[in-house]
Amino acid sequence: MWRVNRRNLILLSIAAALALVSILNLITAGNGIARHAERINGVPVEIFTPAQANGALPTVIVAHGFNGNRQLMYGFGYALARNGYAAALIDFAGHGANLNRLPDSPASAQSMALINDIDTVRAWLKQQPFVDARRIAILGHAMGANAVAHYGSEHSDAPATIAISPGNLGAQLTQDAARPRNLLILTGENAFRGFIQAAAAGLKAAYPQGIAGKTYGDFADGTARRLALIPRAEHITVLFSNEAYREMLRWLDAALNVAAPDRTLQFDTRMGWVLLLYLAAALAFLPLAEGVVRAFNFPTKDDSASPAISPTRVLLMSILVVMLVVVLLRLGWIPYQLMPLAVGNYLGAFFLLHGAIIGAYLWSQQRTAPATPAAITFQLASLRPLIPVLILTAYALVTLGLPAHLAWSNFALVGDRTWIATGLFVCCLAFFWADEALVARHSRHARLALYISTKIIVVAALLIAVLFLGAPAFLLLLLPVMAALFAWSGLYSHWLHGLTRTTWAGALLNATVFAWLFTATFALMG
Repeated sequence: MWRVNRRNLILLSIAAALALVSILNLITAGNGIARHAERINGVPVEIFTPAQANGALPTVIVAHGFNGNRQLMYGFGYALARNGYAAALIDFAGHGANLNRLPDSPASAQSMALINDIDTVRAWLKQQPFVDARRIAILGHAMGANAVAHYGSEHSDAPATIAISPGNLGAQLTQDAARPRNLLILTGENAFRGFIQAAAAGLKAAYPQGIAGKTYGDFADGTARRLALIPRAEHITVLFSNEAYREMLRWLDAALNVAAPDRTLQFDTRMGWVLLLYLAAALAFLPLAEGVVRAFNFPTKDDSASPAISPTRVLLMSILVVMLVVVLLRLGWIPYQLMPLAVGNYLGAFFLLHGAIIGAYLWSQQRTAPATPAAITFQLASLRPLIPVLILTAYALVTLGLPAHLAWSNFALVGDRTWIATGLFVCCLAFFWADEALVARHSRHARLALYISTKIIVVAALLIAVLFLGAPAFLLLLLPVMAALFAWSGLYSHWLHGLTRTTWAGALLNATVFAWLFTATFALMG
């Protein structure tokens, strides 16, 4: 039976209180805002407007970056709607709920696909009664920033353009300060140097002596241009910065002649409550896991004893294997590009190769020392905790994915993403099962220390692969997220291992979460 001890009672009480406060505040954060979804010639669009809006509104098309989606831009949608604008958040081809794939080459085909999506949505907006057709501005992040800058340069009737963390922006712009009209460039002051340089080049294309923090030109003739460095933000966190929202709204108010420059502004407050909700879910996992596992009352038999591999050998082997894998991927012997998932195809191949090599080593150890149980294998009896592990895996997936889908990232598998998720799950399962087997120890503290060490080695190896071995550059932006995900799911798997004493339980949870998140997030390439 589940022992409702003092620790469990305290954890569940704190988790329930945090969850209740978070949910209530997330619900009220949407008060006064109307939202509805459309699909316009295949392009998914989510519309944000003030709930009590009267007449035609100044409107902003909001475009995400590469491997992003409209949910990632929700902060801008809420900020715009709270301050009297309509916002149309789109999913580009290959992203989010868009069933069309983004062309993988050439670059001109990719650019044309993005431009077509923007044009499709803008043409539809012009026909809507709630939209002021003469005041439709465009805003984009990263890949979307380049797309809106390109679009604004070719469409002089777009009254304002906002480019957030653009790449290579200066090369796309002419010396004509009115192309695009009234251009605001935002980037985090802690972003990679390349993004800051690209943003500065966008300003200097029209104003060679221009500096950040100063506005040049005139809104009336469309030549206004400004570069703002957002404090305490980098490439991703700039999307959740109140200072970025403030710069955007002040610029649009002036460019579209909406309101006085000193009016009081309202911002999006949801992300703080989402993070608190994640904390509540984590605090509740251990007591819930104890209850679910013990409710099935199965005898636990420790199948987690690993072959006699010293911690030093585990770390040395981890380093050698990850470096071997990234070199093999660099040589092109593994055709990982056959999986049409940008970046996810590289990570899938990395996980599969890593798991196969480690697994083969552990299997060989078992054959040479048959008296020692090997963690890479198991008997049918070890599957007894399968049902509680599946329940807890579903809990981890839902408590991560549902808040994400509602607040900051797509988590739905649509179209081809369904079968891709299955293949990526196999790759992730090979990695996590082999890794769990490698670090398995009777001592939970020793196991946790090795688990953390092997994940640090993986993140470091991927960083080296990006810098020197031709891995996708987007991994540089992803590695901090991967490190956080390793920590979060690793904590869950650590608790599961302690309760079930199996290696596959934590591997199943980790593989499910990673495969689902990667498949739902990364771009589908054609």
